Amino acid sequence: MILIDLDGTITDSIPGILRCLREALPTLDMQDLTDTELQTWLGPPLRVTLLERYGRSEEDLDRFVQEYRAHYFGGGEFEFTVFPGVDELIVDIAATDSALILATAKPIESATRVLTHAGLIDHFDVISGTELDLMRQDKPSIIAHGITELGRSAQDVDAVMIGDRKEDVLGAKHHGFTSVGVAWGYADPGELEAADPDHIVTTADELRAVLDLR
Repeated sequence: MILIDLDGTITDSIPGILRCLREALPTLDMQDLTDTELQTWLGPPLRVTLLERYGRSEEDLDRFVQEYRAHYFGGGEFEFTVFPGVDELIVDIAATDSALILATAKPIESATRVLTHAGLIDHFDVISGTELDLMRQDKPSIIAHGITELGRSAQDVDAVMIGDRKEDVLGAKHHGFTSVGVAWGYADPGELEAADPDHIVTTADELRAVLDLR
């Protein structure tokens, strides 16, 4: 069983996400943040970023999310490209006997639209992510939900989790799964190394070799 993250792993979605984040920042009076600072928001749930890192309130979070989604769902979610070789890799994974699960902190509805736009949706067995009410945002829960949707239990399967941030690695470790960090994503310098995944890959071909795809 193979689980894979979306933003920063399959898709380079920085242009759309950064634009929409910046459009929503005035609701928090945080419009002075740089793109470099905003890029650290990619990966962790917005709840974690705003409440824990910046000490904002639930009301701030709700107001910001509403404004951000208005821009993102209004077109920003389609401002992405697929990382080189990853689309072919997904096609080849789907041709094996392994179930393929998307495990993303993005809302399921949005992730489904993104994969449909990319022409990849039919290769996935399950799309697991968050809900629009911000339920199920932590990666261990997202992983477990995806496996449950297949009628299995995370305690009873062997799986590989592929992603670009420490949350992906730690989510895999939580369930005792093999973790693969992709270095082409949005992790801060040294972040993946500190999370200590089983593998770190720099290209889709290296990932193909780790997954033993011929």
